[in-house]
Amino acid sequence: MLRNRYVVWRKAWEGTSKPRRSAARKKLPRPTSPSAVTRQYVDMEARLRNLRAEEAQYLTIMKSAYKVDDLLEVTQKLSEVRGQIEQQQAEFQTLSKQIETVAITISLRTLADTQVFGLNWRPLYQLKLALRNGLDALADYATTMAAILFYVPVILAWSITILFAGVVAWRALRWTGRRFLDWHAAAPQKAANPA
Repeated sequence: MLRNRYVVWRKAWEGTSKPRRSAARKKLPRPTSPSAVTRQYVDMEARLRNLRAEEAQYLTIMKSAYKVDDLLEVTQKLSEVRGQIEQQQAEFQTLSKQIETVAITISLRTLADTQVFGLNWRPLYQLKLALRNGLDALADYATTMAAILFYVPVILAWSITILFAGVVAWRALRWTGRRFLDWHAAAPQKAANPA
């Protein structure tokens, strides 16, 4: 028996009330796959980290500001960044609450061999395999015939193109031979009439 343990994403969503769910949907779109959720989680974490670094830079600039105008401008920027941090933090917490990991254990077993009169023989299974192989062969035949049917116009088009190119090349060769190499068309000889 084969046992594997998988960790998958599950939304802790069903236990919340409808108004909360609709509010959360408006704030944060519900991702459809675990990779989308992971990507969104990592993106939010990176944005928060960048905003906090920006906040630290503004604090450093604020400490070294001497003019009142510079101080007011840095304070305004710092206030904007802190507002963005709070917004991102709220969205990040909402996402974290919506998602939890769940462990699933999957067990796979092989079919037991059936013994009939001491032989490992499964006639229905063999019949099923023969039917499947026969249907596969029939499908291959139909596919091949359809391909040939669809290739016939292409083959005809190529044949006509090659034939046309051959006729043009032959005429060009004959014209060149007559014009520059003094080839003369052999005049048909008339049969002498014995009179």
